[in-house]
Amino acid sequence: MLNRSRLLASVCLLLSVLAGCTFFQPTDVTLSGTIEAEELPIVAEVGGAIQSVHVEEGAVLHKNQVLAELDKRSYQIGVNEAEALVAQAEAKLEEAKAGARNQTVKKGIAAMQQADANIQLAQAREKQAEANLNRAKEQLAQTESQLTGARQTLAYQQSRLKEAAQLFERGAISKKDYEAQQEAVNVAQTQVNQLTAQAAASRSQFASAKEDVTAAKAQTETARAQLASASAELDLLQEGSTDYAIRALLAARQQAMAKRDLAKLQLEKAVILAPEDGILLRKNVSQGEVAKTGATLFTMMKKDQLKVKVYIPEAELGSIKTGQRVGIQVDAYPGETFTGVISAISDKAEFTPKNVQTKDERTKLVFAVTIRIQDGLDKLKPGMPADVLLSQGGEGK
Repeated sequence: MLNRSRLLASVCLLLSVLAGCTFFQPTDVTLSGTIEAEELPIVAEVGGAIQSVHVEEGAVLHKNQVLAELDKRSYQIGVNEAEALVAQAEAKLEEAKAGARNQTVKKGIAAMQQADANIQLAQAREKQAEANLNRAKEQLAQTESQLTGARQTLAYQQSRLKEAAQLFERGAISKKDYEAQQEAVNVAQTQVNQLTAQAAASRSQFASAKEDVTAAKAQTETARAQLASASAELDLLQEGSTDYAIRALLAARQQAMAKRDLAKLQLEKAVILAPEDGILLRKNVSQGEVAKTGATLFTMMKKDQLKVKVYIPEAELGSIKTGQRVGIQVDAYPGETFTGVISAISDKAEFTPKNVQTKDERTKLVFAVTIRIQDGLDKLKPGMPADVLLSQGGEGK
């Protein structure tokens, strides 16, 4: 009897020790996010018809690689015109040594009249550009509002899908109902993707409209400056060539040379180059289309630069630091853990984004954590859902 009591006591003690070990065993902190690429938009610095496109989506890019070419004819004409203006300015400078003639004075009067007409035309263009800007602003606001609603719908449908998955596993709903909810998520995702593209296009149009307004105002100011210059030149011609006239003509030649340099620069910008090494994610133009200044022609991913953004509860903030190695897992490669390094921790708390947690969790304060992916860059792709193991070293396999 005594031996049985001792044996029972030993078993109880052993179970207690095992339970204590289980209770105090540390567990991994796992957070979920989505793999993102470091995207770099390639914007048209000048406008024109797309004459040729040399790359397709998914292509590996090298710095200064030619991606597309615009129609250069108008820019070449601009260079030729600027060269002619330089030659004209130099000729006027030489002519000033012989003094003004009656015919020269008449030309000066005509130049003033032309400059005044240019002001009227530039002001009309400025008014039209401002009207276009207002329309683009309204379109952008409407598209972004629709995108916000679509994202909320997607988050709701994703939440419903999680609930449906749990019910389906328990046999509470049929497979048909579960697949119907999956289709609802797919439809919501498609709507978000379409509106995201529309919003990007609207932002591009808005930026282009702003550029047009700025350019129109600059044309107006240039026209006013030309009128003032023409008026001053006419006064000098009527008074005869003086030292002041020579100085004015020297300035005019310098201005013509600056216009020539600008025209040459615009001709160079008609060739679209890759700003750095990477991969082409999106091609937004095709041969024959007309690109506006400021329009996003391509979007590339910087070479070997992927990241994951997750949100950590305030209580766990003390357990992480920048430079810390973490593990990253994705559904596409079960059993593999990739390495990531915490590159940034937000210094400002925020409420959990609506598309990350349940309604109760969204009321909690969290901090955004950005993680740079170190390996598996040939396997991991932007858009993949990922789990981040904060307490794991994340050795790549």
